[in-house]
Amino acid sequence: MDINKEFEQVIEKLKKNERPLLKYSEDEFHAINEEWSKLLETKNYKDLHKIFCILDNTQNYSNIFSENIFKTFSIKDDEILIYNLSAASKHIIAYHQKKGERTPFELLNIFKELLHHQSPEVLEWTLRTVEQLGSQAIFLKDDIIKAKPGIMSLFDKHKKASKQIIEMLEKRWSPRK
Repeated sequence: MDINKEFEQVIEKLKKNERPLLKYSEDEFHAINEEWSKLLETKNYKDLHKIFCILDNTQNYSNIFSENIFKTFSIKDDEILIYNLSAASKHIIAYHQKKGERTPFELLNIFKELLHHQSPEVLEWTLRTVEQLGSQAIFLKDDIIKAKPGIMSLFDKHKKASKQIIEMLEKRWSPRK
């Protein structure tokens, strides 16, 4: 599979305001995953966005990406972390939810770390991803509450969004009257 060609096709459809809605076989997913592994091995992180773009526009999902998703969380680049959160949302969280399984605790522990990240944008996208956990988000409750931005959040769009997400989660967790 030619990742560059796939990426260009996705971009062309997006430019035409079309949804790419890619559907891949397990073999094709394995080929994408192998390319991802090569990029991680060679530390060619600038081309990871192509993989993320392709995965973000797939109709189906696969858990074969889990190992590379976990490895990619170790890269200390805000943009890569944000894109990787999207991949985790689709190819780990949604995959396990579809199967009626819990999200792996390994991923919850990564979220726990990211909730203390210095970047307001990474925090916002971590919270957006955590929100998709449903009832499992309660495992991160203490860290989420500690991450809540203060009054200065009004001046930063990412902090403001984070504060709103946390307040929504707090309402979800409060006892019903």
